[in-house]
Amino acid sequence: MTVVDVDTHWEISRFAPGQHPLEPWLDSAGRDRVEQLAHGIAGDLLDALPPRRRPSGRTLMPGLVELAERRGGPVVLHPEHDSTAGERVAWMDRVGIDHCLVNPGGYAQTLQFLGPDRAAGAARCNDFLAEQLADHADRLHGVALLDLSDPRAAVKELERARNRGHRAFHLYTVNGRPPAPTPPGHPDWDDLWTAATRLGMLAFIHVGNTAADFGGWADIGWDKPGGAGVTALTRLANTQRVHVAQNLLVSLLYGGVFHRHPDLTVCLEEMKVAWIPSFIEMCTRQSLPSPGLGDWPFPISGGDMLRRNVRFTPLPGFGDSEALDIVSRYPELGMFSSDYPHMEGNADPVNVYGPRLDTIDADVRRRFLGGNAREAFARTGDPL
Repeated sequence: MTVVDVDTHWEISRFAPGQHPLEPWLDSAGRDRVEQLAHGIAGDLLDALPPRRRPSGRTLMPGLVELAERRGGPVVLHPEHDSTAGERVAWMDRVGIDHCLVNPGGYAQTLQFLGPDRAAGAARCNDFLAEQLADHADRLHGVALLDLSDPRAAVKELERARNRGHRAFHLYTVNGRPPAPTPPGHPDWDDLWTAATRLGMLAFIHVGNTAADFGGWADIGWDKPGGAGVTALTRLANTQRVHVAQNLLVSLLYGGVFHRHPDLTVCLEEMKVAWIPSFIEMCTRQSLPSPGLGDWPFPISGGDMLRRNVRFTPLPGFGDSEALDIVSRYPELGMFSSDYPHMEGNADPVNVYGPRLDTIDADVRRRFLGGNAREAFARTGDPL
């Protein structure tokens, strides 16, 4: 059985001078490391607060600051880690993984501050990751970054990234809105979806790229008498990720993308899984003809399109305690992931599921651990 891990990360703790892939912009767009971490955790919410009401990074993350002071090290969310191709493949061999999809690490966070230079920065990040994975490119497959402000123009970078070995790319939102003038369900995006399937690439909706719109909702008076304190802000900041993912999916579904591009696969990463059954059921009901909704315009129901075109990755270390129940309920949707080396993942990700993994149907287990991922690539005509 081939095991495919569709969500790992490439983290680098320290770069030698001049070696950071976004080096040309670090002085102008780079932020203090703690402020950058705070923005990564709750940037969409912080941006919605008036400047005088925004807590500093150290104020926002008192627990992480305290841990850093006790350890005598930097303020970090995840344990520091320096990825190398040899280290990654050795870990894969140790835990029984054959292929890894590799997301860029924290070094790419500065990309969102580059404005019109985002496309150039994304290309440099894609080149950097391709070079890092080159020694084991048969098993390590990069996930590309794009500038989606012009989806048609992004096709050229998608092609270039594929030529360098990447097998997937990230979708993202800008404060809850599409990065382009039209949403991804609009035919303006069709060149991108056509290229994705032609090139054998999957589209990823990762929790780190689902910035929401907190306009009017951000200032909950955390620092006022009777307020809930600063940690209420970080909790509030993580309440809208699923909603943003749903907006992306229904745009693709009701905009007809899944009808026009039946071989496209969109994968949800670290988006939790408990909401997925009710979401599929809702879209199935909404595709039934009715006097209120009218006729359904496509030959395949909304639920069936989601089951064909969408995949998800449960993450028990991130709270998905019901993961295998939902995998068993939707055996064609689940794909295995570790999130290695992040703290919400696990260094021994297959075994983290415990004995229950061995008790589910053998075909369901095979599909979950690698079969569904391999099928998603194979149906594009470019298998792993």
